[in-house]
Amino acid sequence: MSGLYTQRRLQIIFGVTLMGVMGVSLISPVFPSMIEHFEITDQQIGLIVTAYTFPGVVVSVLIGVLADRYTRKGVLVPLLLLFSVAGVAQAAAPTFQTLLALRVLQGIGGAGLVTLSTTLIGDYYDGAERGAAMGLNASVLSIATAAYPIIGGLLGTIGWYAPFGLYAIAFPIAVWALFGLSEPASAGAVGIREYLKQLLSIATAGETIAGSLAAFLAFVLLYGGIITYIPVLVAGRFGSSSAIIGGLLSAMSLCIALISSQTGRLIERYSERTLFTVGFLGYGGGLALIPFAGSPVLLLLPLALFGVGHGLVVPTVQVFMTKLAPAQFRGATISLYNMALRLGQTVGPLLFGVVYTVGVDGVFLVGGAIGAGAFVLFASIFRAGIATATTT
Repeated sequence: MSGLYTQRRLQIIFGVTLMGVMGVSLISPVFPSMIEHFEITDQQIGLIVTAYTFPGVVVSVLIGVLADRYTRKGVLVPLLLLFSVAGVAQAAAPTFQTLLALRVLQGIGGAGLVTLSTTLIGDYYDGAERGAAMGLNASVLSIATAAYPIIGGLLGTIGWYAPFGLYAIAFPIAVWALFGLSEPASAGAVGIREYLKQLLSIATAGETIAGSLAAFLAFVLLYGGIITYIPVLVAGRFGSSSAIIGGLLSAMSLCIALISSQTGRLIERYSERTLFTVGFLGYGGGLALIPFAGSPVLLLLPLALFGVGHGLVVPTVQVFMTKLAPAQFRGATISLYNMALRLGQTVGPLLFGVVYTVGVDGVFLVGGAIGAGAFVLFASIFRAGIATATTT
């Protein structure tokens, strides 16, 4: 299946995925600089994440429905263009309020990128090839999230605004998708009343709820515990630069990429639900160990453990969700995953912002408890047969 890398349609999907994860990971190393520049508090920095992620909670399902009812490409290209223009404009934001407004616009553009890249893989591939393609896409995602903090951290040595210029890359990706991506074969039109009825049935199924909950919790822990407060902890406790912060986040992402690249093989041996259930142990253990690291170097172990958990959870939940609906409902079904993901990204910084009032160590200890609790919850759910994967 190594030939998948050479397929143009998958390369374009990779490009979309690269943009879909650029919204926060690129700029997180400059959060401390932005706190100083805009004269805001440590708790307020989470609003930069929330302003970007919250639009996805609101519009994700609409984007999925439009992609199902019309065309994937007709929705994808405008989203990429909006993401690019609003992203670049943030570099010139004169006030924190203006920055947040532009983050909202960019968040609308970015809201459907992960949904549509995952949906297109479900459209183009089946069986083991789908699992392999999903794993490769998750690896690309993780490599990007490994590279972006380093790039953003290095650019941050110029100024807090410098990383925002890289959002311009989404423009040529949009052009590439417009001319290089073919529309998947249609599974046949479905009347709007029947479509909504079937979508409601899918959305309320136990499997869908379990997958969406897993996505929500995963990104609560990633964006609340790691993306928002690892920079605050490392800068405040160790006095480290944005480049060091970026390097730590990148090391974690490399672990995610390594595990994600094995998704196809892992799914051949274990069920998706088993893999993402076990992944929450990695989240819990990694977060709980962070307060005990006495130096930035010693943070590498708990971040690697967290990375193993994330590498197990994200691609396997995506494969799990693509199996829940036929092609004419896939865009909206995957958008439920993306809505849960965006909700987690939005809630995470706010939730841990409250916890931060009692100390930064509390952020990671609470996160560890949530990860362990999620493992117990999903193990219990699947053992009881409340939610089991189905194949279409």
